[in-house]
Amino acid sequence: MEHLLDSMRGDSVYALRILIAMIFGGLVGLERQARGRPAGLRTNILVCIGSAAIIVAFQKVSGEFNVGAESVIRMDPARAAAGVITGIGFLGAGTIVKSNDFVRGLTTAASIWVVSAIGITVGLGEYFLSGFLTLMVLISLYLLHRIHVKADTYYRLRLEWTGGLDLLEEVTTVLEESNVQIQSRNISRQPKLGQCKVNLLLKHEGREEPIVITKFQDDERFDEIAWL
Repeated sequence: MEHLLDSMRGDSVYALRILIAMIFGGLVGLERQARGRPAGLRTNILVCIGSAAIIVAFQKVSGEFNVGAESVIRMDPARAAAGVITGIGFLGAGTIVKSNDFVRGLTTAASIWVVSAIGITVGLGEYFLSGFLTLMVLISLYLLHRIHVKADTYYRLRLEWTGGLDLLEEVTTVLEESNVQIQSRNISRQPKLGQCKVNLLLKHEGREEPIVITKFQDDERFDEIAWL
């Protein structure tokens, strides 16, 4: 019993580090959860405390075996941290979704990666650095998200109609007059049926949806209109 109590007292500093890792990881996870991202509160907490636990276990084993510079056994802390970062990279890659020309999940993947770095820093006992890093991450996710940055928006427009390709020229003219650029186009036509299908990748300045999309919706010459 005494041995157990002594062990608990000796490991209290390591338990504190894991607890702090849970708090810091949870702060980042709250922001991700609030935005409805797949890697939310629990995921970020588990990543952070897992990273911290690996570093803590490494330090504890190193201390128990008295591994020093003169020891035959080599335990490089940087190697343990590199293993954690590499493993987290696979987890982050799973949150990235690529659909055609659109990519989602990059910020979530980056947050998972930096949360593991927070856990490593806490595991090393660097509370000030880990706290400062957590603050910087929260500023990046909360405050910088509110800064409006003018950027181009891309849309994929699909049109289907029955008739000739003259209508495509009219569509192109309307888009150009609305300051919407056509980045790429894919055209197909069935001569016997007279059916035309066009897929356009559009570039528009600003985040609002181009008004020209509404014009196409009301045009009864099209059999189907879809946009993303």
